[in-house]
This record gives sequence, C-alpha cells and structure tokens, in this order.
Amino acid sequence: MKYILNRRLSAVEGNCINPGETIVEIIYSDEYDKRYRNEYHHEVLMENLKSIQYCKVEMLRNCIIGTLLIPDKDNLTDGEFGLGFYIHKNHLVFIDDTMKMKAVLENLPEIKSPENTPAARFFLEFLEYIVKDDVIFLQKYEDKLVAIEEELLDNDIDDFHREILKCRREILVLNSYYQQLMDMAESMSENKNYIFNHEDCRLFNVYEERVERMYDNTKLLREYTIQMREMYQSQIDISQNQTMKVLTVLTAIFSPLTLITGWYGMNFSVMPETAWKYGYLLAVVICIIAVTAEIIYFKKKKWFD
Repeated sequence: MKYILNRRLSAVEGNCINPGETIVEIIYSDEYDKRYRNEYHHEVLMENLKSIQYCKVEMLRNCIIGTLLIPDKDNLTDGEFGLGFYIHKNHLVFIDDTMKMKAVLENLPEIKSPENTPAARFFLEFLEYIVKDDVIFLQKYEDKLVAIEEELLDNDIDDFHREILKCRREILVLNSYYQQLMDMAESMSENKNYIFNHEDCRLFNVYEERVERMYDNTKLLREYTIQMREMYQSQIDISQNQTMKVLTVLTAIFSPLTLITGWYGMNFSVMPETAWKYGYLLAVVICIIAVTAEIIYFKKKKWFD
C-alpha cells in the first residue's frame, strides 16, 4: 500500500509518482527483505523484525530504522501488535505483516508538515496519534482502581488478588511502553545523524515530555495498586485479630468452668462436696457466678465491641 503525502495521504497505484514527492508505504517484511537486501540497514532491521519485543529506534548514517510494539488498550496483556519502520529523506516505510497500519493511517487527521522534512514530521504525527487518547484511558483506569477499592471497603472480594495482579500486569505493560517511547523520542531529538532540523528536534522533545507525564501517571497507578494490596492485607489482619479476640474471650469465659469440672473430676473419695446433697447445685451456682462476673468485667473493658 503506497501513499503520497500532501498534508493528507492519497493512495496511489504503481509508480506514478513525481520526483520530490513524499511517499508513505506499508509493506510486508518479505517485500522489505527483497527490496532492501543490499542496503546496510537491511540486516539490522530484519533481525529486529523476527521478534519485535519493544519500541526502539536506531539512528544510522543517512536513515532511521526501528520497531514499534503497540499495546491494544482493550487487551493490554495479550493484544499488542508490532511493526518496523524505515525513514530516508522523503520516504517513510512501515513494515507490517498484520496490515493493521492501513486503518491507522486512514484515520490520521490532516498533517501539518513543512516541505523540508515531511517524512520525519509525518512519523511524529503518527507517534502523537497512537497516544492521543491515552490520558483519558489512564484516567478511566484510575477510576477502575477506585471502584475496586470501594468494593473492597464495602465487602471482601474473593478474587481480589487475581484482579489486582491483572491490573498490575497491565500497568506494567503501559509503563514499559511509555518508557520506550520516551527513549525513542530522546534519541530522535538528539539528531545524531543530522537528518532533522531544529524544529523537528524541538517537537520530538515536546513529544517526549508529553509521554513522560503519562509514564509518571503509570508509576502512580502502580503505587496505588501496592497501597490497595496493603489495605487488603490490613483488612485481613483486622479480621483475624477480631476472630482471635472472640476466641480469647470465649476461652477466658470457659476457663473457670474447665477448672471446676477438672477439679471435681478427680473423684477422690475424701472430697466432701461429692457426698453432699447440695454439692451439684453449689457447683452450678459457682459456674453461673463466675461466668456472669467475667461477662460484666469484659463489657466494662469493652472487649465485646
């Protein structure tokens, strides 16, 4: 799929392209392999395309190559897709075997690109586009964590650990993604191969600062999940302490009864109470008095609260 860039992308067929026009292409990795086999950047990029693990950029002598691993916001842990890119003067090539880039490029708004570096500026616009709604997404994710916290406070969540672990994994994906985009933008703003002009470098710096704010936001969300786990553990500890308190009170109440029954369970023949006709009644009265006294004492100490 080939486009001519003139503020907006216009699809073209064949080779009907005038000299000096900016070309944006989407090709398969096989086509890139055949077309650029003799170029010095070919081996490096092909090696990266075999297994796209993260977002990276390499500033070569007269071109830029790299890979992007873009997470799917609807399925952060398993829905990511990867692609490679190659920038040379007024030529931008996306290497995408999934062809998902076609829908992305067709949704891009009008590009405000200067005439001297249109391919680089278009790539920047593309980077802006893939994070354009991420601030809203992170806000909604924070609202999701708040809802989980409120549910936890209202009642115990049986699968809390599984749910919070899933959230932490998703936040970690976003955290790594933004960090990699920051590194990319920093490398491109440094302009080590002098492909960009001063304005391009400034805009890449602005983009880096924008992504850095989202990166900081994900760090705060990670800390929030840690606090939620600590709060959940605190609730468990409180519940266990309450249970131990009840068991302790019950043990204290029945201890005198256990002592009395144990004492008179020795069955020595010389124990006078065993032969006394009111001995059983006396033992019952002593047990009732002991239990009542303990209950009154515990209530005064507020052990039943």
